[in-house]
Amino acid sequence: MTADPRPPRHCYKCGREVGPDETICDVCNRAGMATPSASQYHGTIVVAIVAGVVIMAVAASLAIRGIGPFDGTAVSFVADPPDAVVVTVSVSNEGTREGRAKCQLTARDPAGRIVRTRPTVSPAVPAGGTVTFQERLPGLTTAPASVEATCS
Repeated sequence: MTADPRPPRHCYKCGREVGPDETICDVCNRAGMATPSASQYHGTIVVAIVAGVVIMAVAASLAIRGIGPFDGTAVSFVADPPDAVVVTVSVSNEGTREGRAKCQLTARDPAGRIVRTRPTVSPAVPAGGTVTFQERLPGLTTAPASVEATCS
């Protein structure tokens, strides 16, 4: 009989040397119970990860349910020398829960070209309510022809 060419392994509980097909020594496994295989360990971990992702997705869906949609408009804008415009934005929440809208402010020149954009987040908008807030749009040395607000 030839010796097994594979290197010996160590008991995962106490560190004693065990055979290449074993995971736990006889001292630690006094009852002689069969130990799980590596594929069983990995399978359990995969199932736990998939279950965790599914639970997080369901929780995220429940957390944002009823918030929005939002409708945003740029009510007015005034120059803020030397290089900005202050935009007054009105945001309405058509949902059943309070939330904050992500808005994109877009300044255009007289030819309709975009000269500056800026993302912003509105203050909390109550369910079925509207809030108005001001946001500074920097980087404009001349006043734009128009400013739009798009919120989601």
